[in-house]
Amino acid sequence: MLDAMHLSREQSAPAATATFEHTAAALRASCDGATCAAVCRRLNGVVDTKIEALKQEGAGVACAPGCDYCCHLRVDVFPHEATALLHDLRTRAAPAKAALIEQKIRANAARIDALTAQQHRTAGIACAFLSAGLCSAHDVRPSSCATYHSLSRARCEHAFHNPADIGTPRNARPALLELQAFNAAQIEATSAARKAAGLAGEQAELHQALRALLDGDVSSGGAGVTVSVGGLRAEPKP
Repeated sequence: MLDAMHLSREQSAPAATATFEHTAAALRASCDGATCAAVCRRLNGVVDTKIEALKQEGAGVACAPGCDYCCHLRVDVFPHEATALLHDLRTRAAPAKAALIEQKIRANAARIDALTAQQHRTAGIACAFLSAGLCSAHDVRPSSCATYHSLSRARCEHAFHNPADIGTPRNARPALLELQAFNAAQIEATSAARKAAGLAGEQAELHQALRALLDGDVSSGGAGVTVSVGGLRAEPKP
């Protein structure tokens, strides 16, 4: 097992290094909405390519369009990922749809305010961007979403219908060790890249982070605005 973990980390290193260098350079230059969205699209492409390659080798990754059980879990995001989501919402969604999603963001955030992180994980709150079983912001989805995977839809369905079991062996989610190591390296590289760019490297809950941006009216990506979410401070550059 230890040898397999070591090999997985070695295989993940080049892709993680590339993500670090690209993300640090991009966010050091600008934190506007378009840049943040481009950073997210790149990382999602890296992860999707890895998953597809493993599928071609016979890996039984169960994730597929319409399977939305994980879209009811707690999701933590980096500040630039929240900026990318809001930019995508403001520039690509129809006004009526954007207004509805913003309402859902605020409603979810208010509900989450009253919950601990553990309570939130078992609350089954649907993501504000979930529409008819699909993610309406899929190409700029946060790294926490892009890197989440399962080898069993049945286990995900069980977790969804039995939230009290989340975090226990009864709801263990089968996953690929190689993919877990690869994805963890991508998230670690993103955090390190943000710090290298002079930004906060921590994450915050998705809806609360988005509400903070909405309250600051950061429609263009947060230039010059300081966002504070539960002690997390992100300071996009002007």
